[in-house]
Amino acid sequence: MSRRSYDQYCAVARALDAVGERWSLLIVRELLGGPRRYTDLHADLPGVSTDILAARLKQLEADGLVLRRKLERPANAVVYELTGRGTALRQVVLALGEWGTGLLGEQRPTDAVREHWFGSPAAVRAASAGG
Repeated sequence: MSRRSYDQYCAVARALDAVGERWSLLIVRELLGGPRRYTDLHADLPGVSTDILAARLKQLEADGLVLRRKLERPANAVVYELTGRGTALRQVVLALGEWGTGLLGEQRPTDAVREHWFGSPAAVRAASAGG
């Protein structure tokens, strides 16, 4: 899968080259809580295909934002985690979430909801109640 670029010598354009693809910032959002297994990421990103998730993880890893690490026994699992550069996106994700709060409106029947997307059980209950 070839990656598109804005081909602009601009910090915003270069940042979007790295994290502007669909699903990339949502993967970062999921990893801000700590290392996650692929299956857990897939479960908490409803609507993403396995091919796209794998491709985005590889892109983020190639860009130095995500690290793929094998856990020691007995876990014997592979996890993905943010690097220092990836963790530096926390303020970007939080600011984007704050900006997007005004766009939520009423929850649609097709909307997926995960408690950790809101940061607290009270916030997810308020969002589910439409307020």
